[in-house]
Amino acid sequence: MAGVFGVLLHIFLLVHQALFSLVNLGFGLATMGLLFDSYRRSRVPRLKQQVRVIGIGLSACLVCYSLATSIPSLFNLQLDPRLRFGLTITALTLGPGSIAYSIVRYKFLDANLLARRGIFYAAASAALVGVYLLVVGRLNRFVREVAGADARVFEPVFLIMALALFQPAMARLEETLDRIFLKDPADYRNVVRQLARELQTTIDLEELLSRTTRTLADALLLKTAHVVGLTPEGAVAYTGAGPSLGEEALERLRTLLPRISSRQSSYRLTDRVEGLDLDEQNFLSRELGLTLIVPLRWRGDMVGALLLGAKVTGTAFTSEDVALLTGLAGQVLLLRDRIAVARFEEELNLARQIQRASLLSEFPPMPRCEVHALYIPSKQVGGDFYDVVPDGDGAFLIAIADVSGKGVPAALLSSMLQASLRTQASTASPVSTILRNINSLLYRSTSLNQFATFFLARIDGTSMRMTFSNAGHNWPVVLRPDGQRQFLDRGGTILGILEGADFEEAHVALGSGDLVVLYTDGISEAINAAGELFGEQRLCDVLRDQPIDANPRDVSEHLLARLREFLGEVEPQDDMTLLVLRVLEPASAPAPLRDVPQAVVVE
Repeated sequence: MAGVFGVLLHIFLLVHQALFSLVNLGFGLATMGLLFDSYRRSRVPRLKQQVRVIGIGLSACLVCYSLATSIPSLFNLQLDPRLRFGLTITALTLGPGSIAYSIVRYKFLDANLLARRGIFYAAASAALVGVYLLVVGRLNRFVREVAGADARVFEPVFLIMALALFQPAMARLEETLDRIFLKDPADYRNVVRQLARELQTTIDLEELLSRTTRTLADALLLKTAHVVGLTPEGAVAYTGAGPSLGEEALERLRTLLPRISSRQSSYRLTDRVEGLDLDEQNFLSRELGLTLIVPLRWRGDMVGALLLGAKVTGTAFTSEDVALLTGLAGQVLLLRDRIAVARFEEELNLARQIQRASLLSEFPPMPRCEVHALYIPSKQVGGDFYDVVPDGDGAFLIAIADVSGKGVPAALLSSMLQASLRTQASTASPVSTILRNINSLLYRSTSLNQFATFFLARIDGTSMRMTFSNAGHNWPVVLRPDGQRQFLDRGGTILGILEGADFEEAHVALGSGDLVVLYTDGISEAINAAGELFGEQRLCDVLRDQPIDANPRDVSEHLLARLREFLGEVEPQDDMTLLVLRVLEPASAPAPLRDVPQAVVVE
């Protein structure tokens, strides 16, 4: 019986030795087929890069190895030993070299993780070597004694069996080493840098969150990755990997996520999630395919969550992954605030451009009059405005207003008042009627805390008779060449307080050399470091210092210089607007100021 067994074993070994090279070549081709299939099915860019590099390297390795050993053995060829040696060295260099390059260039394996698990692999290798020495060596001797042939064919078979048998023990040892060596968070600086590059190119919140989710999915090799935001209207999802969440899933997430306890910064769905029952947890893990949830909280309230599925590699989330995701959860909240600020700044800049366009830089032709205006907003946009509007038959309207508040709301209200004024300018209505109409519009269109002061005058281009009405605005002043001054104080209450308010009109005759100065309380009520007001008296004194023939632009710049000297280092706390009109001699015509703007908006 032993003789028959020995003959059969001898025949098996001879056949195997004859076809050994062909079998090895078949294994190599099968390996390349599996790599190609993995590359074709992969949807993760980083994983495709890893498989492509390793596939190219192993293919070159297989070609060199076949030329050195398999093909000569199959066709009974004799190669020069130096050529065979060179091909073998090249094969051994290309195969491991491609894996090493993929590790370094594309992070095919976590080098830090390999270093921390070195103890595990050293212990496992020592155990396999020990078993090999004890068992394989004895088996080889037994086969040689029975069959009288080389039994190296059993070595790879035994190694495969040993790996299969020891896999459970290796997995348990791996978990133990994870708990010991993975306490400190790993260095994810490359992921953070990638996110920083992605997030610098747009301020669109949806695009930024989508990019963040895609970057996380690529970095962690995830099958499913979502960022879900919770709003009063419902849940909004931004998908980075895997199928998108449907409306039914989003509606259920809107009710489930806020119930998750805030005691932990993240939850693995393989463990108990505090705040959810078993059915709800099964919905997240089985129906949505999630394995990890990282809540996004703002001031104690749930505003969203990172919802992550399993890894493509089939491995669990390590503590480094959880540390990265927890840190990024806080960055997502900061990102949301940054986007809100950026959008506000963009809208504010647009409002500023619109307001600058609405303020005249060149005034329409005015008989016997020369005008210059100056506007200095305390913020990027403000609530003051001035205007000069032709009124037919050589007459024109001049206006100045100050809207309550600052910033964009005041600028919007100011634009509305200016539009209303220009709409009514062509009707030739009395200035008191125009103010009454604007007051009704403001009363009906705004809340109680929004109001405006408004001065409006019509100047007849022939007689230089100015009809005016003042709705609670600072009294403009008329300075005569002889030094006399007259405040224009007739009118009524501020706009927007009483719907049916009436406004008085008054008239004043303007003569050659008269200076009409309109201003807002940002000038008269400017306060210096000592707590002093600039005041109307100081304003009149500054104006009186000017030469009789000074043009409005020189008067405006002189007043601004004295005001800045008065304030010193103190920044203005309110918008400052100034409009200066000088009446010329009857025979004079105002020369168009082509090289000098008639109105200046100071940045």
